[in-house]
Amino acid sequence: MIEKTLVHEIKPQQDVKWWMPEYGFFGTFYMEGDNSVEGYLDCRKQNLAERTDMEAKGVISLLNLSPGSKLLDCPCGYGRHSNCLSEHGIDVVGYDINSVHLEQAIKNAKAKGLKTKFRQGNMLEIDLSAEFDAVINMFYSFGFFDTDEENFKVLVNFYNALKEGGKFLMHTDVNIPRIKSGNYKFDEHRELISGNRLRIVDEYDEATKRINGRWIIKEVSGITRDVDYSVRVYEKAEFVDMCRQAGFGDVKVYADWDGSDYSGDAEDMIVIACK
Repeated sequence: MIEKTLVHEIKPQQDVKWWMPEYGFFGTFYMEGDNSVEGYLDCRKQNLAERTDMEAKGVISLLNLSPGSKLLDCPCGYGRHSNCLSEHGIDVVGYDINSVHLEQAIKNAKAKGLKTKFRQGNMLEIDLSAEFDAVINMFYSFGFFDTDEENFKVLVNFYNALKEGGKFLMHTDVNIPRIKSGNYKFDEHRELISGNRLRIVDEYDEATKRINGRWIIKEVSGITRDVDYSVRVYEKAEFVDMCRQAGFGDVKVYADWDGSDYSGDAEDMIVIACK
C-alpha cells in the first residue's frame, strides 16, 4: 500500500502545474530520486555518473559535435548533461525553470572549473534565434504541458534556436510499442544512493496519450514522500511528423546511444531532426 504523505497534503493551489517549482516534483526530491544505484535500463546497469557519461558521449557522437560547438540543453535540470558536455569542450547553455536545480548545476560547474552557462526560464517562452549548433531535450522531458499545441510550441522554439543545419535531439525512456506489448515497467523499485528507496508507479491513458505517474521515496526510517506527474508521450511516427511540421527536414530515430536502429522493443527512443 502506498502511504499518504505531507507532500500531497500541502500541495499548492490547483493552477500550479506538476512541473512548476512550487509543486515539489523537481528540486531536491527529484535529484534524490534520480540518483539510483543501478539506473533504469534493464539491458545495462549503471550508476548516475556512468549513465551521464554514456549519454553525453552519445549526444556528441550522434550529433557529430566537436569542441566549441554551441549547444542548448533544455530543460537542463541540475545540469548533469550540461556540465558533462562542457567537460568535453562543448559550449553549453543550460536552460531550466527550477532555481534549486540551477543552483546545484552552477555549484557543480564551479567545483570543476567549467564555463557552462545557465539561464532560468520556461521552455514555452524561449525566444532565441539561430544561436545554436544543437539543442537537446533529455531523459523524458518533452510533453510536460497540458495541450499538444503547447508542446508543439516548445518544439518550434527549439527549431528557432538552431542555426541552419543545426540538429535537435529528443531522448525519452518511454517507447509506446513497449507499453502496448506489456514490456514497460509500470511499477518499479530503485535503490538510491541516499540509502532510501524509490518506487515509480505509472499508468498509460490511451485516450489522452499521457503517462500519469507517481514517484514515492521511502526513507530508511519508514517515512514516505510522494509526488505525482503527467507527461504526454509520443509514438515514433507522431513525433517525426511533429518535427516536420515544425520545419525540420531529415529526421532519424535510434534505439540507444550507440546509434542502433530504432525498434519497438527498445527501452529508449532517440530522435534527431536537422534544420
